[in-house]
Amino acid sequence: MRRAAALLWFALGVTLAGNAQAAPHVTVQVEGVSGVMLKNVTDYLSIVTYEDSPDLSQSLVERLNARAPDEIQRALQPYGYYDSKVDATLTPQGDGWMARYVITLPPPVRIRHLDIVLSGEGAQDSGFSDFVAKLPYASGDQLEQKTYEDSKRNLLLLAAQRGYIDARFTETRLAVNPQEHWADISLRFTTGPRYYFGDVSFVQDFMDPKFLARYVKFKSGDPFDNDALLKLQYALNDSGYFNAVNVESQRRPNAEHRIPIRVTLSKRPPNAYTFGLGYGTDTGPRATLGWTDRRVNEEGHSFSAQTQISHVMETVLLNYTVPLSDPALDRLIYSLGNLRQTQLGSFTSYTTMLGVSRAVTLGSWNDSQYLQLEHDRSDLEEASTNSTLLMPGLALSRLVSDDLVLPTRGYRVSADLHGASNAFFSDTTFLQFHLAAKLIQPLGDDTSLLLRGEVGATAVKSFTELPATQRFFAGGDQSVRGFEYNSLGVRDAAGENLGGKDLTVGSVEVDHFFGKIFGIDAFIDAGDANNSFTSSLEKGIGAGLRWRTPVGMIRFDVAHPVKRPDLDRVRVHISLGPDL
Repeated sequence: MRRAAALLWFALGVTLAGNAQAAPHVTVQVEGVSGVMLKNVTDYLSIVTYEDSPDLSQSLVERLNARAPDEIQRALQPYGYYDSKVDATLTPQGDGWMARYVITLPPPVRIRHLDIVLSGEGAQDSGFSDFVAKLPYASGDQLEQKTYEDSKRNLLLLAAQRGYIDARFTETRLAVNPQEHWADISLRFTTGPRYYFGDVSFVQDFMDPKFLARYVKFKSGDPFDNDALLKLQYALNDSGYFNAVNVESQRRPNAEHRIPIRVTLSKRPPNAYTFGLGYGTDTGPRATLGWTDRRVNEEGHSFSAQTQISHVMETVLLNYTVPLSDPALDRLIYSLGNLRQTQLGSFTSYTTMLGVSRAVTLGSWNDSQYLQLEHDRSDLEEASTNSTLLMPGLALSRLVSDDLVLPTRGYRVSADLHGASNAFFSDTTFLQFHLAAKLIQPLGDDTSLLLRGEVGATAVKSFTELPATQRFFAGGDQSVRGFEYNSLGVRDAAGENLGGKDLTVGSVEVDHFFGKIFGIDAFIDAGDANNSFTSSLEKGIGAGLRWRTPVGMIRFDVAHPVKRPDLDRVRVHISLGPDL
């Protein structure tokens, strides 16, 4: 019986293997073109979409192959090749067929005559004449239909940006002679009248109209521009004050061609509450509780209070925010906070902070100029030290990412420069700079390279004069894996970790995903906090698992210190959040 069952399974396996080997397949090979033309050809070819289809048959493949030369001809026409020769062969092979297409390109079609006529009120507008003078094609150039179509679309966009919202083409003619390899282009474009912004009115009853007017970046009499209205819509939506924002242009015929703008706003509930739970190897379990009053008054002031509790840190932070002349991009923030850190190397620190900062958005950069008054108490064994610091500083940051939660490409960079002087209400004098950066670069469809680095440097007369809160420490999930959180720094004779005035950290990591959700990684980290950049760095090496979730990446890493017999064990690191 067992022998019969074994023979049955063997026969079934042979049958399945035979079926797997017999699965039909078409291999498509295209020769004679490359780059964007090759991609367009493969996009046009019907036979490519059937390469691995389970419905393939001899007759279907023959029909698709017969269709291919015409498809290739159409795919090459946008690049100026209208009479290409295609040598198509279909050869049976192994488990399917080889479809081979050898393309011989003819001389390209070139522009013989180019005739563009502008009419209407904007015919004398230098913006249009400059546009025509800088067209990316001219008589004698090879015809590329994408460039031609893009130029028509860009001319309409230019008209809309300059206030000619009735502009249109009255004629668009592209005549092609494939046999003689020439093309004639004739465009007739009428701008119509130029329109201008009229007055802006806000329909609402809960905010100061003078404050809302600061969001408007155009004034009555400026040329009408739809992009300016979109920017106004986005700025008001992002402000956090409103549930809904509706920006309408109210076209009314009049001699001045002025277009009034009506902005309808609905009130958002002023109070918002946040609560979160999390876990990380560095922090252990943590809880966050916050409250925000989005609209303290009609001038857009806001207030927030937040507290976070974990076994390494307890914080309470109060912020009062005042929008400045450009409320979307410029604001003043008054802060009061209390911070307790229990794992700052060998120190436990208690900090009370009072500060004011100006936060400015400059394109994709965030700029913060701040002045902070701190009182710190640091406990080490039986001793305590107290310090008072008045620190002016400048912080810059930039984030470029294809996805804020689960990025696959992008970078983040931040820099901070601050200091104190005993000539200005501080117990010590120092100047400190800190730079941090991270890069994600795809290495293929499922593999990514992650690079991370930090450099910190402090100018101070004596390291012992530097308060513990202004010293650098290394080690942990976001630093050097394989080492405990903030465990790397200069050690005294008793083995206590005192931190360092300088910091160097670097990491190289490769992630590979099997599908969309789960992946693996391998990495090497190096770094230390010390008092000299010539000191050797500690290293950790390891691997881990990755899990993409709607709230960010979950990372489970196992790391081992390199060349540290006293730490001859692996360390687990668990963290959650965006990679940038």
